[in-house]
Amino acid sequence: MRLHRSRRLVLWEYDCVDRFAASAAEVGWLSAGELPAEPSTGTPRRSSWQLTTGVFVTLFQAPERQLAYVAVLSMLGREAAAHFLHLPEASLELAGLDVWTDQELIGAVSAASDPGEHATALIRAGLGAPAEIAEPWARAFFAAAEHPSEEVRAAGIEAIMHAGWPRFAELLRAMAERDPSRDIRELAQRSASVLEARTPAGP
Repeated sequence: MRLHRSRRLVLWEYDCVDRFAASAAEVGWLSAGELPAEPSTGTPRRSSWQLTTGVFVTLFQAPERQLAYVAVLSMLGREAAAHFLHLPEASLELAGLDVWTDQELIGAVSAASDPGEHATALIRAGLGAPAEIAEPWARAFFAAAEHPSEEVRAAGIEAIMHAGWPRFAELLRAMAERDPSRDIRELAQRSASVLEARTPAGP
């Protein structure tokens, strides 16, 4: 059965699982298990709690960039995932865990002073991207595609994939054709194919 995901809430604090778990226990959410991070595949650590039948909240922790985020996963459809997002929002507030705002996410990309910081900010912004294309994110992604740093261009591709907007497959195809790095060209080509597969077929 397909899981539908809400928008992600990106947290300022990485080492937050104990505080979030305590808050979850306080409101009576049942633990649904934990899976360790898999650095070789870039898979984050996942800690989940059941909100109601078929709906879960999951805390993701990505150790490579020290990024943590929360999302609701629903077996009941996308609308249910969005509907229940207010529960973890309240729980995060109860636990004293701050969430990055849209302005902060994009501002960190603009303010980055070196390629590593820029790359992390891009990935964070991609994780926190809204469901529909938003101009500040689009500008950041297009700028990343032309950045002189290969690390930043790779992070831009990862950020685009986190945002999951099929229309950006065209930008990835362009990178696959003209980027000076073979690694980036191959990454962009693979990523474009994934995004294109998400595009609904025409009539």
